[in-house]
Amino acid sequence: MRTMKFFLVSLFLFLSAGLFSQSNSKVFDTDNITVSLYPNPASEFLNITVKGGISKGTMKIFSALGTEIYADELDSFKKIDLSDFKNNVYLVNIYSNDVLVQTTRFVVRH
Repeated sequence: MRTMKFFLVSLFLFLSAGLFSQSNSKVFDTDNITVSLYPNPASEFLNITVKGGISKGTMKIFSALGTEIYADELDSFKKIDLSDFKNNVYLVNIYSNDVLVQTTRFVVRH
């Protein structure tokens, strides 16, 4: 029981590190690819903007526990309705030609 508590607290601290920045968007660069997620934290919609050389782009959203919640094609812009998402931390994987390009996280607060 004590080990499980320690694991959960460690997981929470790891996932929440950096979530409370003053910026409402996060920008990530991988070679020539820039991915922006905003607003973060989000309540109604999450906007994802991709600039650079992504071809056959796809994205997947996972819960903090690793369950796939959402998957879709990804062009230069995507607006995701978060009305079915619970308040939580989520991970977004961005793929180009089925190769993982970027992983980032966002928070949903309704």
